[in-house]
Amino acid sequence: MSHQRNYDFLKPKKPHSKVKPLLRIGIVAVPNFTLGALSDLVEFLRYAADEKDYSQQIYCQWSLLSHNLDKVLSSCGLEIVPTETFCDPATFDYIVILGGLLHSNAKIPSEIYDYIIEVERTNIPLIGLGTGQFLLAELGLLNARKCAVHFTHEMTLEKLFPKIIPVTDEPYIRDGQFITCSGGFSTLSLAMALVSEHCGNSRSRKALHYLMAGGNISEIHGSTVKNNELELRCNDDMVTEAISIMHQKSMEFTTIDEIAQKLGTNKRQLTRLFNRHLKMPPGEYWRNLRLKSARRAVLNTNNSIAQIAYECGFADSSHLVRWFKKYFGKTPTQMRRIHLDIGIS
Repeated sequence: MSHQRNYDFLKPKKPHSKVKPLLRIGIVAVPNFTLGALSDLVEFLRYAADEKDYSQQIYCQWSLLSHNLDKVLSSCGLEIVPTETFCDPATFDYIVILGGLLHSNAKIPSEIYDYIIEVERTNIPLIGLGTGQFLLAELGLLNARKCAVHFTHEMTLEKLFPKIIPVTDEPYIRDGQFITCSGGFSTLSLAMALVSEHCGNSRSRKALHYLMAGGNISEIHGSTVKNNELELRCNDDMVTEAISIMHQKSMEFTTIDEIAQKLGTNKRQLTRLFNRHLKMPPGEYWRNLRLKSARRAVLNTNNSIAQIAYECGFADSSHLVRWFKKYFGKTPTQMRRIHLDIGIS
């Protein structure tokens, strides 16, 4: 009996949008690295980088770097293959040094230390993830700086590097050019922060929604999600879930009726809940989300207004321009020109 697999109907219905990536991350994994931290980081980037679960590196790009293309063994025994050798650090917005077992007998190649020094000199932000911060510490880069570290490694850090200030109660710490993260679930907090900063909150929320497989985002608002947006202070689960769907379907022509149907209600009931909790109907709220995304693209990319309209879910550029001027008081072109002239954001 033959089994034929044909899932072509699940492929993207739109052509690949030629968007300059907003977030580019190079990852350097040392021998016996922690696979979980790598997986959490890359999976969050993967969901944020595209619509649905298409895995196209559109808005975010990532690459696994090493001094050669030999396999790198993780602490759990699985191996990975680097995607490219060390290159110009300026190719990326961040370089992540991903550590693992500190007591491992595996020798860390000297080329990794050399690359860290090169990155530091070019002023590209360096991220020490898991125990990757120990490599930064060994090079003296974290002296007199705060450093996020897992509680199990706090005493080790204090003993070997007394000039560093260990922090165990924060998921990640930014101190100058350096970001440190203890790994584990803290990796998701770091990934959310990076995606939100470079790609916007809608990308970050979409990734989180997919990682939770449709679970209630409000369940972790008190831990990994640090956001003061109005919807996050709303205690109505149906409104929160509706907003999550809006974020993940920002490029799709989905109606409020379809969103309501997904939630087991109708447009009238959903509108009543939005008006009660957010003081506006769902259609207006969703349009405002798209306009904020469009503004971010206008100020931070060179994409055409037509392309931005497409990416933000507007029918055409004239539709975007009309609502953009009504919401922000300026057309996209006027806002971009002001931004370029006087450098506002």
